[in-house]
Amino acid sequence: MRRLIAIFATVSLLCPAGAVHAAALDLNFSKVAADKTQLKADGIENVLVVVTLKDINLGPVVGAKVTLTSSRGMVDEIRIEQDTTDLIGKARFRVFSLKDGSAVFTAKVGDVVLPSTATITWSGGLSFPLVTGDLIKLPDDGDLSTQPDTAVYYYAKNGKRYVFPNDKCYFTWYLDFSKVKILPQDQMSLIPIGGNVTYHPGTKLVKFQTDTKTYAVSRGGTLRWVKTEDAVKVMYGSDWNAKVDDINEAFYINYKFGSPIEGGFDYAPDVVRNSVQSIDYDKGIE
Repeated sequence: MRRLIAIFATVSLLCPAGAVHAAALDLNFSKVAADKTQLKADGIENVLVVVTLKDINLGPVVGAKVTLTSSRGMVDEIRIEQDTTDLIGKARFRVFSLKDGSAVFTAKVGDVVLPSTATITWSGGLSFPLVTGDLIKLPDDGDLSTQPDTAVYYYAKNGKRYVFPNDKCYFTWYLDFSKVKILPQDQMSLIPIGGNVTYHPGTKLVKFQTDTKTYAVSRGGTLRWVKTEDAVKVMYGSDWNAKVDDINEAFYINYKFGSPIEGGFDYAPDVVRNSVQSIDYDKGIE
């Protein structure tokens, strides 16, 4: 009788031997569970989320690939311990966060979403109301000899902050500092550093101080050497020299190198610039 009323879905699962077969996944008895539901948002304390899959005979579903997602997106870090169910039908994930609040964790097997979920609540962490794309900095300490309070960061979708290495790079993304929010030290320290922001693609030509090559910038901090002056004039006009920024060689590791630009029509600055609307997109986070 229970089989007649059970809610189940048919999914393709991988057997230990490697063969694919069809198995009935019982959605009533497959569960998502956390070993605790209240913890500190310090990025250290963590929770184990276990997904247990049962078939319609209440036996374990073995060899199924499971994905786990948070209702808060990438703000919560999900580390995979075992995303393929073991001999007792279990997959395991370790979850961390730096942000206060509650999140609902949902598991999927293929296209099938389990109705069972786990709700976890964090406290004592990042309580300042930040959203993706916010610009943040520390309060001014009034001491001209210190530098940390001058740095501006981009708050990204993955919950990390990316620093602008200087004002030249900053102004390829923003017109002014009017949208920068002041974040207290205790809150800033909770946000991990993701790296440096690179030049907005399509805005400026760049070069390194001891390198004679001039580069155009593409997505993800990819530099493309412009091989001829004729090519650079087609791209940036006869006054192209005024559009070149020197990059300190300390930031060389933030960039990578793409294919050279042979002619002026190999790269369209306006098209490249308009194709990258956010730092998240430039970093490949979204």
